[in-house]
Amino acid sequence: MLRLIKIEWAKVSSYNLFRVILIMTGSLFLLVLFVLSRIDISVPGFSTRNIVRFPNIWQSFVWVASWFNVLLAILVIVLTGNEFASKTFRQQVMSGLSRNEWLAGKGILIVGLALFGLILIILAALIYGVIFTRDMTLGLIFENSSILFVYFLQSIGYMVLGLLFITVLRSNALGIILYLLYFIFIEPITRLLCPVEVRGWFPVKIISHLTPIPEFLQLASQNGNLQTDNFSFESMGLIAKQLSQTVTLAMAVFYVILFSFLTWLVVRKKDL
Repeated sequence: MLRLIKIEWAKVSSYNLFRVILIMTGSLFLLVLFVLSRIDISVPGFSTRNIVRFPNIWQSFVWVASWFNVLLAILVIVLTGNEFASKTFRQQVMSGLSRNEWLAGKGILIVGLALFGLILIILAALIYGVIFTRDMTLGLIFENSSILFVYFLQSIGYMVLGLLFITVLRSNALGIILYLLYFIFIEPITRLLCPVEVRGWFPVKIISHLTPIPEFLQLASQNGNLQTDNFSFESMGLIAKQLSQTVTLAMAVFYVILFSFLTWLVVRKKDL
């Protein structure tokens, strides 16, 4: 394991784009949080500052961070595609690194990038939460923090799908374009052509719904005293009926395993 970590780090640390995308992701995330924290609308029983206070801050910040998972997936596509383009993949296999070990290295890269996003959320949430939350307790700080594990799964899902695209296509430009087209056009259009009952079961729909848009009316209400059933986006007809979180989590795990298995098949069967 340590050997594979050293190999992956040696490969990615030499790419300026690796640092650029990580810095860009972190900077944009922090910029959005700063803007969000400056919004201050308060009326009796309602304050937008509750969005950046414990325990609501976890849900808000995870949702914002989920916007940038596509950037991390594109980074995986570029780094992996460069190995195919420069024949590094072929050289590693000929030098004794098995295809399974090479793929395990990509898994380590994906987990590492997901941890980067996770640590960024935790640090930002602790800083903003301490600044804006009054009467903090340890229980209040960690309440709702379990959504961090959901974000971690989602981040891995985005990147594993990107890895599948690039191992099949082996071209950075084609991989990025088709990956984005699938997210923006191909799957959404396909979902519209399908019966309503199956639209929520598509992979990108499932993975993106792991961190749905927060119920901001509920989060911003003092002590969360608005009834979610009455003020949710779904009940107001702003979004379609969604699958339960349990089903969504189970299906997300299934798709991550499926994408990983398909990637393994491609790597095993394709020529060097």
